[in-house]
Amino acid sequence: MGIFLRLYQFLPSRASTSLGHYELLSTNPGDSPPTPPRDDIEADPHEPKSTTATSTTYSKALSSWAVETAWKSAFFLVPSFLAPYIDRHHQKVERRITETTYLNGIRGLAASLVYIQHVGYETWIHWGYGSRPSETYFIQRPLIRVIYSGRFMVAIFFILSGYVLSYKPLQLARKHDSGALFVNLSSAVFRRTPRLFLPVVPIMIGTATIVYFGCYGDGNFTQNSCYERESSIWTQYTDYIPIFIRMINPSVWDEYFPPTVEPLWTLPMEFRGSMVVFLAVCSLGNIRPLPRISCMILLAGFLLHIGRWDTFLFICGSVLAELRIFRNQASSLYNFESLYLLSPKTSIIWKTFNAIFWITALITSLWIGSWPARGASNSPGFRTLFNWTPNTYNNGYHSIGDNDRLVQCFWVSLSALLLLLSFEHLSFLQKPFDSALAAYVGDISFSFYIVHWTMLHTVGQSIIGTAMRWWPGGRGAGVGYPTGFFVGVVLTTPVVVWVADVYWRAFDLGAVRTSRWLNGKCVRNLA
Repeated sequence: MGIFLRLYQFLPSRASTSLGHYELLSTNPGDSPPTPPRDDIEADPHEPKSTTATSTTYSKALSSWAVETAWKSAFFLVPSFLAPYIDRHHQKVERRITETTYLNGIRGLAASLVYIQHVGYETWIHWGYGSRPSETYFIQRPLIRVIYSGRFMVAIFFILSGYVLSYKPLQLARKHDSGALFVNLSSAVFRRTPRLFLPVVPIMIGTATIVYFGCYGDGNFTQNSCYERESSIWTQYTDYIPIFIRMINPSVWDEYFPPTVEPLWTLPMEFRGSMVVFLAVCSLGNIRPLPRISCMILLAGFLLHIGRWDTFLFICGSVLAELRIFRNQASSLYNFESLYLLSPKTSIIWKTFNAIFWITALITSLWIGSWPARGASNSPGFRTLFNWTPNTYNNGYHSIGDNDRLVQCFWVSLSALLLLLSFEHLSFLQKPFDSALAAYVGDISFSFYIVHWTMLHTVGQSIIGTAMRWWPGGRGAGVGYPTGFFVGVVLTTPVVVWVADVYWRAFDLGAVRTSRWLNGKCVRNLA
């Protein structure tokens, strides 16, 4: 019963943004408490009390409670970045910037670029530049198309997840604290399922409701629903039960695109990759650092060879975390000026060479990361690499999709690894991602990723479609089409961000608290 009570509290009050006990509803500190009704003080205890004063008191209390609850609910809907300007008692959370803070900002940027890909609803942008005579748009060129390369962003997600999940356990392994390592991994494995999948339940319920009432658009900015409406809303809800079960099934490794919430295809991979990371760290936790990282590199190479590009990325995240910990603990090994007693001139040359090398690696990673989803075999800049693709990804036997998609997964996986390696060695690139804006976008990134698809097919298809119909030439082939589309996107995006912000505080952070609470209730005392 306690679990259900906890889940009932899934929608939290703004704990970190209290309203100072809502002073508008309370008395001033200097005021004396209100005098109780005279009937309650002086009435003869043997006489029946009047119910008038009591009912009045209850009415006032109920009214006060209703007003306070309404105010709390209304304030909860205020975006978190606006809360300090509305409530003077709101306390901003002071962020502590560390050497890994920028990773959260990168995650937020990646989620934003996935949104850009999905907001277009167009298929032609996924063809490579020059792959067909008609594919000669500027936006299709390499590097430019990074801004809507969703698979590249997903690959970055997976590496970041592997990095974050293994960072603390690997630190404990370095300290030879096997007991703490076991406790940490046990808790992480226990909490992972509710942490990942509880936040998707509300969006599934909401999407089912939207589909039932015919408000889910077809992606062409019309009011035509692209999913069948069931005979009853209960049937509409129960349609999502097998979808949810399929998502949490760890034994099926093929890609699965859940109907109406297609972007959630990454969550089963996220879950499996997390378990692989925990298993790898657990099995290698008591091994010395050099053999451990060697085993991880070999494991990553093996996973890539057999076609498991997704789990390859998670293990690569663990490798990057191990390298970061190693650099923190043995920074003198990377201080070539002191290690080799370099002269100032030689030191400048070395730093310049190092910067040029990693900037070149960064540009290369962005080039390969802009790999087109279609027509890469005929697209300039990608033809040669396409022919170098291992047969595991290029002979069509793999069960998760067509050749173009598999080849793209292979190359964007390598480019994502190269990109994050470059960021790890170019500290000046990390600074923009340490900003408050980048941190905020990173905080809401998971919720933004979860809700954006449904929002685009409801609010988006309505606003963008209306903007394109009203804008002169918005439905034609001239400049009016992109202009009307752009205006619609500009109007839609703040709404999506607002919903993601509320969803983050209500369900994403709620899932974190619930998973920790469940773990705390179920764990045994090891003392």
